[in-house]
Amino acid sequence: MALIVVAEDDPGTLRLIEAALHLQGHSVLTSNNGHSAWLSIRQYKPDLVVSDINMPGVNGFDLLRAVREHGALNQTPFILLTSLQERRDMRHGMTLGADDYLTKPVHPRELADAVAAQLNRKAMRAAALELQVKEAVSEALDEQAWTLQEQYEQRLARELSEQWPGEAQGNREAFHPLATVLFADLRNDVEWVRALAPQQLATVLKRFYEGGGDTVHLFGAATAHFVGDGLLAMFTDRPGITTAHQGLRAVKAAFGLRNSAGAMQAWLAQQFPGMRLPRFEVGIALHSGPVAMMRLDGLLGGTEQLLPVGETVVNALAMQRHTPGSHPVTVSIPVLRAVTGAVQPVSRHFITLPHHTEVTEVCAVDPLPV
Repeated sequence: MALIVVAEDDPGTLRLIEAALHLQGHSVLTSNNGHSAWLSIRQYKPDLVVSDINMPGVNGFDLLRAVREHGALNQTPFILLTSLQERRDMRHGMTLGADDYLTKPVHPRELADAVAAQLNRKAMRAAALELQVKEAVSEALDEQAWTLQEQYEQRLARELSEQWPGEAQGNREAFHPLATVLFADLRNDVEWVRALAPQQLATVLKRFYEGGGDTVHLFGAATAHFVGDGLLAMFTDRPGITTAHQGLRAVKAAFGLRNSAGAMQAWLAQQFPGMRLPRFEVGIALHSGPVAMMRLDGLLGGTEQLLPVGETVVNALAMQRHTPGSHPVTVSIPVLRAVTGAVQPVSRHFITLPHHTEVTEVCAVDPLPV
């Protein structure tokens, strides 16, 4: 498996981490201070470093800085350990180049997940390359969605029909043990309601969300629905239909939606000349977990619908509406760890969702620079 250097001055925590990593099949080199850890890192060039922040002499930040400034070691994944009282230091750690962090007391399962995510970075980056063609099509859609010529429209429709599960494919699963849910919603909607008449606002939303629906289809969404003035899409791993990981496809779709929102500004200026309109901004949240499918038969004489329901869906909607700041794309920590190597964290937030008593950690993300 992997060679991991662990730096921790608390003997009990050090033994726990060492035992948990051995159970996962990893080789572990332990140090009770940053100086000896740095000597081990330089000598053995490990696959991963796990380090406490507060250690005598060379602390975790010093060790991280030394790794990032070393030409042959600067790409080594690095996980910081901190207590709940030291969360304010995390921004500094992420600025220095930490890949992830865990709060103490360390839970073996969370440690194993974080380590596996970092060790899988190269695989995720390779998978990201598989999506370059789809991403190029999505960018073309963002730029030309409303001026497509007939030939391109026909080709797009054919691609979508190949990826979108139709009724002919039989009954779809009623439960997904793991799915990634994307929710995109218009920000500052009160300002837009005041600025435009209802019919004008409907035109604006129709333009964006119809293009958004095409975007999530292109990245292999299993389902897509409109919830109020928001778009709810669900991504699953579907062998034979999609090859890239569901979380990776979901974040690529989120970045495509972000680009679509940016492209709306020029269209709005043409459609509503002289009007002082709010900036068109969307908030996009992604969360993963179990999702059940609820079958609705013929509401008001309509056709059958399958709607995703459950706590994962509720959390995704609440994340988008309660995360502070203006960054367009926010992911939960399970999603972040699933796409490690394909995105770069921008900022982390601790929020309390309306239906939860404990805080939930989320992270604003950007695509990796090309």
